[in-house]
Amino acid sequence: MNYNHIKNTDLKISAVSLGSWVFGGEVWGETNDDISIEVIKNAISGGINFIDTAPAYGNGRAETVIGKTLGKTRDILVADKCGLEIDGKSIKINLTPAFIRKDLENSLKRLNRDVIDLYQCHWPDKKTPIEETFSEMNKLQKEGKIRHVGVCNFDKNLLSSAMKISKIVSNQVHYSILNRYIEKELLEFCKNNEISILTYGSLGGGILTGKYKQVPVLEKNDVRNFFYRFYNKMFFEKTEKIIKVLNEISEKHNGFPVETAINWARRDKIVASCIVGARNSGQIKKNISASKWDLSEQEINKIENACNDI
Repeated sequence: MNYNHIKNTDLKISAVSLGSWVFGGEVWGETNDDISIEVIKNAISGGINFIDTAPAYGNGRAETVIGKTLGKTRDILVADKCGLEIDGKSIKINLTPAFIRKDLENSLKRLNRDVIDLYQCHWPDKKTPIEETFSEMNKLQKEGKIRHVGVCNFDKNLLSSAMKISKIVSNQVHYSILNRYIEKELLEFCKNNEISILTYGSLGGGILTGKYKQVPVLEKNDVRNFFYRFYNKMFFEKTEKIIKVLNEISEKHNGFPVETAINWARRDKIVASCIVGARNSGQIKKNISASKWDLSEQEINKIENACNDI
């Protein structure tokens, strides 16, 4: 496993890390906590030392599973999030100081920890003044309850505003071969300001694994129906050429398309880690294998050409 520092911190994290959204069940279909625990253990034995989670993942279920698995171990770094208030089946963004503090205290209890290594605002809150949000994050950092402040899904302008109030060390963003919006200006901005990128969705919600031979039938509340919108027939057909190229490249490395897709997302040095979920131990082992090799310039160009044709 390769490791990278999150810029301007002492956090040295695995180039491929473990995302825990699937552990919460719900929008990913039902899951088994014992299997989730096995995935976490296999991730750690494979060299992963960084796990990302959030209270919204199963309304605390993912955090609880992680806390139960890690116990008193502090060698594994944990990134958590705040700002999604759950009320029954509805979720609203809430980055008010009071809710951030409440969110954090609940997360610490479920994780069985005294401090969170990287604490991130999950989504921007248009209703709460940004000064209030990040002043509270600064307070929590001074109190020793969080080590570093990060954000998720912040654009260039919002990130610039947050940086004036707090030391932001990372921005977790949706980035994959199929979703490249950060390349317009955000990627360069983060490079210039030494803010590490953490990617999620680098497998396109699973479509870039190549396991689907036809559009799957999904439950209405499945996340791939409303968040990873690559599963409609028109888009699915367009991805076939890309997946063919991923297969060709991965075969040369005796690997799987998963590895090629992850390595594409982490090809830029500003990307500290690709956060990738896993439903079972077989999937986590494939994810880990991606860190064992890098794409050549020729292979990157081959993927680019495939993308230009769709």
